[in-house]
Amino acid sequence: KPGAILSAADKFKIDLSNSYMIGDRWRDVNAGFNAGCRTIFINYGYSEKMPEHYDFIVENLFEAAKIILKER
Repeated sequence: KPGAILSAADKFKIDLSNSYMIGDRWRDVNAGFNAGCRTIFINYGYSEKMPEHYDFIVENLFEAAKIILKER
């Protein structure tokens, strides 16, 4: 659920449509998606459920940073 993300966006005036949620767990990525963020899933190969939706999938945080910088 994106409650914490939405609360932070309201409090700090964050434009979620211009923001990224990076996570290595499906809950983090799904919360970011449901809040309206672009999402990057870091797939460390955990034996658990995959996110339902994500914009990008990478193997590490460095790859995620490169995507964000490239898009900006």
